[in-house]
This record gives sequence, C-alpha cells and structure tokens, in this order.
Amino acid sequence: MPQQRVLMIVESPNKAKKIRGYFPDFKLIATVGHFKDLPRESMGVEPPKHQPEYVVSEGKQSVVTQLKAAAKDADIIYVATDPDREGEAIAAHVVNTLGKAFSNKISRITYTEISKKAIEGAIQAKRNVDWPLVRAQEARRVLDRYVGYLVSPELTRKFKAIGVNTFSSAGRVQSVAVKLVDERQREIDAFKPVKHFGVVVSLVKAGIEFEAVWKHALKTGELVTDVNLANAVIARTHTLKVTQVASTPRRVPAPKPLITSSYIRLMGAALRMTTKAAMDSAQKLFEAGLITYHRTDSPTMSADFAADIRAFALRNQLPVPGTIREVKLAANAQQGHECLRVTDIELSSPGAAGIDDPLLKAVYELVWMITLQSQLSDGENLSTAITFENGAKDSFISKALRVKHLGWRAAANLFKQNNEAKAATSDLDSENEEKLTPSSLPELSSNESLTPRSVTLQTKLTEAPSIYTEKTLVEKLEKLGIGRPSTYASTIERILQLNYVDRNKKTLQITPLPFGTAMVNALDKKFSFMEYSYTAEIEMEFDLIAQRKAEYLPVVNTAFEALQQELERFKSSDLSSKAQEHLASMKPSLAAAPIAKSSKAPSSASTQPSTNTAVSRKQCMPGDKCPECKTGTASVKKIKEGKNVGRSFIGCSNFPNCRLFSWLH
Repeated sequence: MPQQRVLMIVESPNKAKKIRGYFPDFKLIATVGHFKDLPRESMGVEPPKHQPEYVVSEGKQSVVTQLKAAAKDADIIYVATDPDREGEAIAAHVVNTLGKAFSNKISRITYTEISKKAIEGAIQAKRNVDWPLVRAQEARRVLDRYVGYLVSPELTRKFKAIGVNTFSSAGRVQSVAVKLVDERQREIDAFKPVKHFGVVVSLVKAGIEFEAVWKHALKTGELVTDVNLANAVIARTHTLKVTQVASTPRRVPAPKPLITSSYIRLMGAALRMTTKAAMDSAQKLFEAGLITYHRTDSPTMSADFAADIRAFALRNQLPVPGTIREVKLAANAQQGHECLRVTDIELSSPGAAGIDDPLLKAVYELVWMITLQSQLSDGENLSTAITFENGAKDSFISKALRVKHLGWRAAANLFKQNNEAKAATSDLDSENEEKLTPSSLPELSSNESLTPRSVTLQTKLTEAPSIYTEKTLVEKLEKLGIGRPSTYASTIERILQLNYVDRNKKTLQITPLPFGTAMVNALDKKFSFMEYSYTAEIEMEFDLIAQRKAEYLPVVNTAFEALQQELERFKSSDLSSKAQEHLASMKPSLAAAPIAKSSKAPSSASTQPSTNTAVSRKQCMPGDKCPECKTGTASVKKIKEGKNVGRSFIGCSNFPNCRLFSWLH
C-alpha cells in the first residue's frame, strides 16, 4: 500500500523549515500570516447581516494557488496554524478556500511547542476547525472595522475643518490606550507636591549602626505637614526604650510561569526591550523550537514538563515543593493553552541549538530561568521589627530583613544570573510587597534603653504618579481587560506611528503628543469604546461567542447600532475646545486647508483636492446610504493609477452609474 501523502499548512516559513526537519516526508506550505482579510478600499461588511467579505490580501494570490495545487496531490491535510484566535481564523480561511471538495481530507491540529512529540500528539488529537472561536474572532474584527472606518473619517473631517490636514484614526483598543497615557500625563501635570516631615534617630549597639523612624499618631495615609510638630518630637527625644521585639517569617512566592504580559514586563525591566522587540524575539525562539507559543494568557504548565523541571532541580540540589505547582487560570484566560516556557529545561543556554545572537540568547536565558524558578520551593524571609518609645511616649520603629531560606532564589545564584535580571525576576509577582533591603539589627530586649547618636529632621516631598513605560502600560491594559496577548505590541506600535504618543528610546517611557491628546478630547464622552469598561465587557461577549453561549449576530448588531447612534450625535456636535487647543499647538507642517466634497467622479490622472474652507456635514460616511442615487452604499475606495494612486476616497457601490465622490484623507 503506497504511503499517504501529507500536506501540513503553517503560517511561517521558519516554522515550516523546523517541522520539515522532524517530518521530511510531509509537504509543508506557509501562508506567511493572514492571506485573506477584509478589503482595504471598502468596508467589507455591512448591516443587517454584518457578514464579513474576505478578499485575498495583496501579494498573497500565489499562496492561494499553491494551496489549491498542493491540496489536490495530498491524501491528508493538516492545518497547523497557531493555537490562538488569529490562528483559528487563518485555519478557517484555508478550509473555506479549499472548499467542500477537500473537507474529508482536512483536519485542524494545534500545538504549543514545535517538537516532534508535540506535533505527533497534535495529530493524534486532530479536530475540526473551531467555528465558534472563528466567529468570535470575526466579531472582534468586524467591530474594529466599524469603529475604524466609520469614526476615523468623521474625526479626520472635524480636524481638517479647523486646518489640520492629517488623517486621524480611531480604534476600539488603540484609542483607549492613548487615553490611558494622556490621563496619566494630566495627573502628572496637575500634581502639586506636598512637603511633609519625619524624624530619624541614629543608633548603635555592639558596633551595628541602625536607624529608628518616628511613627506619628495621625490616621493611616495622613502626612505630617507641620514642621513644628516634628521639631517638638526631636526636642523631647533623649533616649529610646525598647517596647517590643517581633520577628515574623514571610513567604516569598516563586514567580508564576510566564504569560505574554509578564514576559513583556520582564523583557522591558531586564533588557529594556520594546513590546514589539520582545514579541519578535519570542517569535524567533518559538519557530526555532526553543520556547512554547508566546501569545498566551494561561499560566498552566503541562504536568510532564513540570516533572522534568523537578528532576532537573533535584539533580542540581535545588529545592522543590512537595507537589507540582498548579496556578489558577484568570477568568478570561484561554483554556488548553500553556504558559510561555522553554521546551527543554536541560538547555540552559541556546548556543547549543545554534542561537548566537546576543539578544536572543539573553531573552532565552531569562525565560529559562523563570521556567525553572516557577516550579521551585517558595523562599522565606525573616522580618524583624523593634518598637521604641521616648520619654514622651512618642513611638519609633526599626525594621530589618534577613533571608531565612533562599528557595527559588537559589537558582539565580547557582546559574550566575546578573543582578539586573535578578531584580526583574524578583519583581514579577511581588508588586504589592514591602521592599526591604536585607539588613541586620543588634540583639535587643524589652525595656532596654539606648542613647541616640543623633536625632534629625527629615524633609520629604510627595511624588507625582510615574510616567507609563511600555512595561507598566501593558500591565495596566491587562488589568483593565483591554486587548489580548496578540494585540499589545501592535497597539503600542500603532499609536506611535499615528503620532499620538512618543516613546523615549532609553527609558521606554510613553508620553502623549498634542495630536493624541486632541483625539482623546474629541472622542471621550462621545463614544462608548472610549470607556475602559467597554472593551473588557465586549471582549467577554466575544468569549461567550467562542464558548457557544452567545450568537454572533446579536452581539455585533447591538454594538453596531449603539455605535451608529453615537456617530450621528458626534457628526452634529462641535469639536471640543480642548481638542482645538491641542490641535492649534501642533507643528505648522501638520496644518493645511481642509479637504471637502466634490460632486465629480475621481479621475485617475487629474483629480485634485478641493480647497473649500469647510466640510459639509451632509457628506456621507462609509456604510451610509448613498445621498446621490439613494440606492447604493457609500464605501472607501482607492485610486488605482495616476499621480493620486493609493489615495482613498468615498464612492458609491453603484459606480460607474453613480458618480458620488469625496476625498477620505
């Protein structure tokens, strides 16, 4: 019996090359990402059915031709795209492109690491395309298209009406990301530092120098703003008597296995990497078979791999807990996914696998370290607090911290992790813990008295909120449920490209630009998608579609109708004065005469923008009924040739019979 011919379809050529090494008899084809998408020159979706109309992406027709030809020669077809929503959408496009004639040959397989064992397991667990998950992804894509294609042109028009001739973009995720950055900047700008005071007593016993800090009697959170009160305490502090000595053991939890957001934070803190650079590095390591899939919100680790880590740890005399750790999934995490981890715990450095790039090496070694540490024993510190009183019963306290058991922290010492990386890994899961530098106090007993070496006034200022960095912005987006692991990098890069925000190359701090602030001021309070809760709530609706607990059409239609109502109100409203102020502060090069509607059809060779001083509010938007012929639908189109090639305009679906035309940007 002849051997069956197997076709495996993946997204990446590098992934195809790696898998071909494990299965040389397989035919591998890479789609090179999405090969179908909504059209660029038109909405690609419209009510009442909200059914997306996909087209082959520019330059990808050869992929379709190759897929169809290879499918004819195959006995078995495995669609092995990534194990996330985007991967499922690509798998759906493959199945739909090949059609029913190949349905008996096609299976969907997923794996979270590129290894022979993982792919063999995926083949054993082959399934059909998860169509509810595809519909959930389509709902997200369609709603994003409606927001972008309906709101952006109207926002652009309002900006142009006051002389800013630059395309402005609105987005369900990107706009609220800019709003976060802008709000933080306004908090910083409005911040007024408060001067407050403290008292520090310098003490010594048995050659050990230490300090005791005055504990004022005000309510928790209140500050001593009266310098006379602090000076009075100084004047009456001649001796300090010990009133209590307390030592408390404190558990130092091992870091949780990495997910996308914690991975991004780790790379930002330890290696000063941008979100995009971190994700690009992870992609390369994943395609090389060295780490699991990097777009994940699940901290789950397979029991088999956790057992491998325990065996490795015991051989290296590292402490392990009594049982394998299980980390609770977040409510909206994707079931069935694994954490972001290395695929071989025995490989502590990727050099042996042919990775010689210094940055990739550093990224891998950090992922390897967290993978290992996540399955080691918790550490334990001993926190000591000594309370004193002066003669007037004013209270003072000294604190010290001593490492009792290293636990998971022993791995960094054993494998010579640098101090910067140690600090980054230690901070991953301890944001709310009190930060104390390991230190020591002398042996003291109750009622023992000490004479201060000095008693000094401490003058302090309250600090403004911190500027967002990429690390902390991703952290905030995740906390608010805005976006998903696959969107963090693209969202940040998008708002940078739009000149909505600026990024400091050294610190990765993100600050708003006038254009971004103007966009926020123009849209905030006008559209639901600008509210932080909206994106999280609509993502929950998408998840319900994926879980077969909600239907595509009601979810999308409800969101669309609400958006339409808000858009109509926005069209008839004036641009906020704050938005106008920020636009006025922009560079002159961004300002030009606004562009308005022309009644003529676009000519590929000679069309020129109008220089009218205002934009008609009657101008239709993409998706509206055509105001000229009353039967067609307005949509975004592009000039195909001539000196205006590539420029977008609003035209009618009945062209050439209907000659509706106006420039989009």
